[in-house]
Amino acid sequence: MKLSWLVQMFTILGFLLLGNGIITVFHIPLPGSVIGMILLFVFLLTGMMKLEWIEKVSSFQLKHLTLLFIPPIASLFLSPRLLEILQWNIIVILLVSNITCLLGTAYTVEWYERIKRRNVK
Repeated sequence: MKLSWLVQMFTILGFLLLGNGIITVFHIPLPGSVIGMILLFVFLLTGMMKLEWIEKVSSFQLKHLTLLFIPPIASLFLSPRLLEILQWNIIVILLVSNITCLLGTAYTVEWYERIKRRNVK
């Protein structure tokens, strides 16, 4: 049974809100979204939830993941308190590690696609 796009979105949103509620009640030092993802993962592993119930929306989100990161990162860098929170050396480390991760992922995907094309021919 495949659910509509809107129901799938509200299902994922429900896990986010559940995770936020859990960290509020139990004062867990983790973001609510992480707790929600862990709960979603457990539900999928145990079979309490089927993958096709959230497949359409999660595929869309994964496809556009980089666009979903732009607003929070831009607001963080435009925040005047950023330099108070982070020292310059931390900012340099974050920038270098992000660029390294991005390039590493890009080259790995390119390498994988090249191997996949060779095996298809």
